[in-house]
Formats: sequence, C-alpha cells, structure tokens
Amino acid sequence: MFYQPPQALSILDQAYHEAWSQVQRMPLEYLEKLDVNSAELSSFIETLLPIRVLQKKRHELIEQNRHLAMNNLRRELELISTREKLSNSFVQLQSLREAYLKSCSSEREQISSPTLVLVQLQSIVHSYEHSDDELIDMFLHTRHNDYEIEVFVKNFLENRKKTIELRCKTEKFFDLYERERRKK
Repeated sequence: MFYQPPQALSILDQAYHEAWSQVQRMPLEYLEKLDVNSAELSSFIETLLPIRVLQKKRHELIEQNRHLAMNNLRRELELISTREKLSNSFVQLQSLREAYLKSCSSEREQISSPTLVLVQLQSIVHSYEHSDDELIDMFLHTRHNDYEIEVFVKNFLENRKKTIELRCKTEKFFDLYERERRKK
C-alpha cells in the first residue's frame, strides 16, 4: 500500500483529540461529576482551545456583520436617492428613445414617400428644362461660328435627351403612384 500523509484535522476533530487527551488525565470523580452535571460538561467543552478559537472567530464575525449592517443603514438613504434618480433617468431615457424612434420612422417615411419622390423628380425635370431654355436664350443672343454651333447642337441634344428621359420616367412614376393611391 501507498503511504498517505495525514490530512489536516477539522476544528471538531482537534477539539475531540484535545478533549480526549484531557479526559484521559482526569480523575474518575471529576469524570463522574461531568457525567451528572451538564453545566459542568458545557464549561469543560468551552475551555477547549479549538472551541475557544471558534468562539473568538464567531464573535469577530458577529462584530464584522454588525459593523457592515450599521454601515449599510447609514448608506440606505443615499441608496434610495440614487435608485430614485436612476429610475427617473431611465423613464426619461425611455421617452427620449421612443421620440427618437418615431422621428427616425417618420423621417424614413418622408424620405421614401412616393409623393416626395414625385415632387423631387418634377423639380429636377423643371430645373433641367429651365437650364435648357437659358442655354438656348444665351446661344441665340450671341454670335457663333460653325464649329461652335455644331458643338452646341450636340451638347443641347444630349441634355435635351436626358431631360426627356427623366420627364418620361417622372410621368410613368406619377401614373403608377396614382394607380396605387386609387387602390387604397
């Protein structure tokens, strides 16, 4: 078999061994007295070193617990006040969050709203047409050589083509928008 080193004894084991060693040295009359008198037996047990160590530790823990309880009582009002502030802040934060979410939702609806898209498209078409008209007016009121006329016509036709394409898309979008609106 393998050698197993002795394990550390618990407080109760230590108390038992100390009591046993003292009991072996006691006279028989005293042992009979302990057997009959429970108060005397309790007094003997309380004199054992491990029991005294446990009692001392118990008193220290009771004192620490009392100190912590007193400290907690002193801080109770502060804790209640802080908890109340935190609760109020949470309520305010919740209402701000709800307002923010409503605002974001409303903004998203406005940005992607078909009415807004249609208005923006119509505005862009109008500005393109206005730009084309200004370009024609400016061209008509100035003198040009053949090359400049050719470049102008080419650029004007490209711009005009884009404007007409955008106008067609806008009108198509408007038709689709009106159909959807009538369905509702």
